[in-house]
Amino acid sequence: MSTEASIASRNIEIKASVPSEEAFRRKVEIAGQLTGSSGEVIKQHDVFFNAQKGRLKLRYLETKKSELIQYFRPDVGGPKLSTFHKIDLDEPKLMETVLAESVGIKGEVRKRRHLFLHQQTRIHLDDVEGLGYFLEFEVCLNPDQTVDDGTRVANEMMKLFEIDEKDLIEGAYMDKLLK
Repeated sequence: MSTEASIASRNIEIKASVPSEEAFRRKVEIAGQLTGSSGEVIKQHDVFFNAQKGRLKLRYLETKKSELIQYFRPDVGGPKLSTFHKIDLDEPKLMETVLAESVGIKGEVRKRRHLFLHQQTRIHLDDVEGLGYFLEFEVCLNPDQTVDDGTRVANEMMKLFEIDEKDLIEGAYMDKLLK
């Protein structure tokens, strides 16, 4: 494996609950105005595995290659650093079988995601089966950017989308489904 391939990608992320379908539609509207687009709607099915460190999930996508994603992100509210490795998969079912038999499945998350791109930020507006509505920002850091740089962008986005600190959530959707 090359050195370049082993360097983790970095995001500053926030995740917030959205209290109602009406509020969710309003956030989709804000994203559309901000980006000048209608975004992309993606159906995702994530299978989480029992990882010894961080989180490990297989993401099934309808229109693109499936992905295996290993990531570390602290379970705190507000902007936080997430580091991750992602691999495109040609045989996701085989990968799921291998991982299920070797480390076991923790659970599954199904969602309908509205994806918008604004500068270096991925805006996710998620309707998560069994949980409700959520908003997530992933501020994709360039190699020369600091965590503080990304945090500033995330805080600006929170203001634009009228996200209250009380709406910020910790952990992953999988954690919430397991409770």
